This record gives sequence, C-alpha cells and structure tokens, in this order.
Amino acid sequence: MSVANDQRKSNPVWAGREEGLFSTRLDIARMLTGAMLQLPLHVLTGRQPGPTLGITCMVHGDEPLPSIAIRNLFRELQQGGFNGRLVVVPVSNPLAMAAFNRQSNEQHGKTDMHEAFPGNKRGNLTQRLAFAITENVLNHVDGFIDFHSGGTGGRLQNRCGFNGKAPDEVRKRSIELCQAFGTSLIQESNVPGSASDYINGLGVPSVGGEVGGCYLGPEATSFFMQQIDASVRGVMSALGMLPGSPLEGRPKQVLFSLKAKRELRPTHGGYLVSHFERPEHIGSRVEKDTKLGEVIDVHTYEIHEEIRAPFDGYLFFSRYSGLVEGGTQAFAVIDAAASSLI
Repeated sequence: MSVANDQRKSNPVWAGREEGLFSTRLDIARMLTGAMLQLPLHVLTGRQPGPTLGITCMVHGDEPLPSIAIRNLFRELQQGGFNGRLVVVPVSNPLAMAAFNRQSNEQHGKTDMHEAFPGNKRGNLTQRLAFAITENVLNHVDGFIDFHSGGTGGRLQNRCGFNGKAPDEVRKRSIELCQAFGTSLIQESNVPGSASDYINGLGVPSVGGEVGGCYLGPEATSFFMQQIDASVRGVMSALGMLPGSPLEGRPKQVLFSLKAKRELRPTHGGYLVSHFERPEHIGSRVEKDTKLGEVIDVHTYEIHEEIRAPFDGYLFFSRYSGLVEGGTQAFAVIDAAASSLI
C-alpha cells in the first residue's frame, strides 16, 4: 500500500531516511517570549519496505497519556523487526500543552487544533502547527491514528472512531482499522477540520482513538498504556507492518453513531459520587435505571440528584468522583437498540 493521491507536495523532512530512528524539531515561529515554537517529530523506519503509519498525539494539550505509551512502543519496536515506517508527532499542540489546556491560548483564529486542519502557513500559531503536521505527516502516510484521551475534566475513555462522511471505500477501510484498534466501542462521527477529515479526503483510512485520561493512578494508567500499545500494534498488523491477524480472538465490538449516545449531566453543581470508576467499566453493559452516580450538595450534605442510565446500553464514558458544576458531562450511555455488534 502506498499514498497515491496527487495532493502530496514537497518531500517531508524525513524523506530518504534509512532504517532506525530519526528525530527532529520543526521551527514554526518565534513567539513573544523570544523562544522558537517547535514541533517535535519522530520517524522509526523498519527493516523492510512497507506502509507508512502516521500518529498524532496531544492535539489537545491536556491529553498526554497516549504520547507516553507511544514512547514505550518505540523502544520495543527498535528491538524487533517491522515493515514500513512509523511517523509520530508526540506533541501536536505545544501551546496547549504548556498551558495544560485543551486549546491554544491565542488572541484570535482557530484555537482548537482538532478543527484546524489542513492548517495555514500564514495563519495563527495553531494553524501553522497544523500546516506543519499536514506537510510532514498527513500528506505522506498510508494509514493514520489521531490519539486523544480524557483530559483535565476527569473522564475515563476507551473507544475509537471513524469519519462517517468519508468516501465509501475509505469509510470501509477505516472501520477495518477501528476493528483492529481493538476497543469495545467504535463510534461513527465527523469533525470538520480534523486531521482525519482531511486525510480521508486523500483516500487514506484513519482511526480516532480516545483512550485513558489524566492522573488516573498506577492501576488505571497501566491498563490504558497496555491498551494503546495493543491498539497501535493491531493497526500495524492490519496494514501489513507486523505479522498476525489483528482480529483473531477479538470479542464483538459495539458500532454506533452519535445519535445513539446520550450524555448525562447534573442539573446543579456538587460532589459527584461515581459508581463507575474503573477502566474495565468503559464499554460495559448497563441496564435501564442503573444508578451511575449521585450528586451531593457540599453545603447541606443532601443528595441533589441521582444519575441513572436512560436505557439499556453500553457505558460510553464515566467520570471519577469529584466536584462538578451543573451541566458538566458526567456520564454517557450508548443505546443498545440504536447500535450494532460487529
């Protein structure tokens, strides 16, 4: 498999690199502080020719876990053979990461990189970073994973998704990569301006992975790190970069659209007592009226409200116990009647 779309333009900085690891930083712009804003890029080339898999992490700056898991995977892959090439941006939005925020702290323009692709060489800093990723990654790969995770909000996530508006063949191939990614939940969605939206337009399949969260503790962190490692290896196998069948022995996965998801938010602020705080809870079956949590008034100690599953379905995300404001995303459930098993 190789990129065949005519939208490829200039060669990336890693063109022609031999087997092994190549790491660099791309200069983007000099900032008000006088420091140079740079984009980190790592390219790991295997022993044999093959497809190129692109991976972006920290498009949102408060979602670091996938990047660290990829670091561990890099170390392991350098010890053994694989075909093709991995091209990874460990910190796609350094501006947002420095502020430990979802979006860039800029005065104007697009500040959510997830909606800024293919970027703009003369745009704001977020758009310039997106442009550099497009020029050095997206235009030159045969498959793509855009990694996200639960951020500072305290949510637990473990799912993947594909662009439901992609061309039919690209959509089909993206679903196959999602199956290889291996999470129990596969979401059909569409984010205009996302990296996946752009790359699907080039005829390249993609996976949007949302795995883990922040400050999870050692047990949950280890669980999600292993999930990320297995997910990347599964996609690499599906692309022919690693041996084996990524679907062999895999359980059924839940395929659903955004219309099947119901987000549950407390009416008033308080302390959320979550009954679903373990990684394995995500994707689990819940029956209608299952109590997911309750919100306690921190001033009176009374229970404001109970949050219950609105129908039989699957837990899409949950939140750790802690303070929440009225309207905060606390839980989400996928309607079993509006989803399918594949």
